[in-house]
Amino acid sequence: MRRFVKSNDSASVGISAMITFIALVLVSAVISITLVSIGQEIFQSSQTDSGKTENTIYGKVIITSAVITVIEFDTNNNPIQANLFIALELSPGAPTIDDDLMKWMVVCPNENDETSARWTNEGNLESVTTAIGDGGDIGAVDELVVGTVYMINLQLSHTSDTDNDQVMDQGGCPPNYLETHTLIFAYGGTGSYSSWDLRYDESISSGEVII
Repeated sequence: MRRFVKSNDSASVGISAMITFIALVLVSAVISITLVSIGQEIFQSSQTDSGKTENTIYGKVIITSAVITVIEFDTNNNPIQANLFIALELSPGAPTIDDDLMKWMVVCPNENDETSARWTNEGNLESVTTAIGDGGDIGAVDELVVGTVYMINLQLSHTSDTDNDQVMDQGGCPPNYLETHTLIFAYGGTGSYSSWDLRYDESISSGEVII
């Protein structure tokens, strides 16, 4: 009498199903990790973009006009001192700013050596006034707010007397013929700043509009 052995593939099918299931679980885990990583990158990118946007408006200054109100020349008719009357306001979206924390600086070429450190005049907005003032009252304004026009009188002059004739003749940034100087407003400690070109012609006089 012959015997017939009937093969049973149930175990193999079960093992195959288990392997397939484990593979699906692993693939799902990889996909989940990938999605989480992408989400984190998008969130971090959004935070970075938000920070960049904030820095774009944080403490920005808009200059509406800049006029030379007083200018003094040496015996060679070279400018040695000038007052620059600035009308300004904060850009929309900027926060309220303490006037002494907003700094200004005028930067210009070193007239002795253009490859050396540039000359500067600098200060803060502590003497700023509203538009009804003269831009020179330290106690007039404590804070700058959006929507208000302010005035400030910047004194630009040489800072060194190199020949001991009681006349400042080097350093600093008084107006100079055919030069472009840079006026910078910076909100201390934030890295936010605004810069403007001060372009001078072959003739410079009181009442000249620079911006």
